[in-house]
Amino acid sequence: MSNYSVINLKTDPKLKEKAAATAEKLGISISVVLNNELRRFTTEQSVTFELPEVPNVKTARQLDSSKKKIEASDYHKFDSNSKALKFLANELK
Repeated sequence: MSNYSVINLKTDPKLKEKAAATAEKLGISISVVLNNELRRFTTEQSVTFELPEVPNVKTARQLDSSKKKIEASDYHKFDSNSKALKFLANELK
């Protein structure tokens, strides 16, 4: 008699491919991932459905531009809120 039980799972073939590739990259199997999630589900007795937030194209460009400026130390730093507000007031003139 086996110590394991089989669960048949229906999923999108593309999602399965991506999951298998990610698991392989991490050196684990999809079974390990699913067993981990089942353990979490039974321990927490809840399930959360969420996806990471992905910025739209315009925001992604702005974030990329900001990251490059930060890496190049091309930004303003202020010692106080009043100095920052004065700077912004001058910029908006």
